[in-house]
Amino acid sequence: MQHQAFRQALEASLSVQSVQTVVDKAYAFQAAENAQRVPRARYGTVKLAREADAMWDQVVANIFSGMAGRSDAQVLAQLQDDDFIDSMTESLLEIEFTQES
Repeated sequence: MQHQAFRQALEASLSVQSVQTVVDKAYAFQAAENAQRVPRARYGTVKLAREADAMWDQVVANIFSGMAGRSDAQVLAQLQDDDFIDSMTESLLEIEFTQES
């Protein structure tokens, strides 16, 4: 399974609110980072949104890599499992973005 197909399947399985919560947290993180930049180097809102989406994409990539070695059918079956989705939703709500040291 390709990353983009997995992302679409994951987003279809999760609630819109849980995905949006992570993207909102990523956007807030990017906005805070942006505020620390010198004015001429600050990103516009479109760039901030792109960076937040890239952070969500990295979260998806991490989930996807955790499912490595499974067939497409196994991955899709897991994305239909209510217990897995509930666990994933809880984990996503706990995500906090921090600066690397």
